Amino acid sequence: MRAIVLDRPGRLRVAEVPDPVPGEGQIVVKVEACGVCGTDIHIMDGEFPPTPYPITPGHEFAGTVAAVAPDVSLGLAVGDRVAVDPSLYCGHCERCRAGRDNLCANWNAIGDTVDGAFAEYVAVPAVNAYVLPADLDGQQGAMVEPLACAVHGLRRLGTVFGDSVLLTGAGTMGLL
Repeated sequence: MRAIVLDRPGRLRVAEVPDPVPGEGQIVVKVEACGVCGTDIHIMDGEFPPTPYPITPGHEFAGTVAAVAPDVSLGLAVGDRVAVDPSLYCGHCERCRAGRDNLCANWNAIGDTVDGAFAEYVAVPAVNAYVLPADLDGQQGAMVEPLACAVHGLRRLGTVFGDSVLLTGAGTMGLL
């Protein structure tokens, strides 16, 4: 399959790489759409320290389930259209056990620290896949992750009804 590979900061190429095979608890997604995030720009510039090179970036994506590992019992099937949460939490550190997995001591992310969706296919944990409603296309599905981040930020902010607020940033999340 073809994928964009960043060999090192500032150096990318389109390469033929092996097709992913679903490992334990994984599915393989045929990528339909993948957004470009500010984090992807930082990875390209070498400004996201946890990123190992070479890497295939891309973490805001949606697509169709192409393969399911035999041990997956979440009701996902080949042909389902899904959006994917790129965050990979260990589930074992103190923060994960306290329900603060967003602060996981062993955090990783699809497209940030492991190969991502700037490729034709990507293997992901089945628990990170969410079936899309039939009326959403892949481009809309790729917006699920940035929308979730914007909603999370607003929830943390709390009620601002009647208050004056300033939102900065003309990127996807700022606009959302």
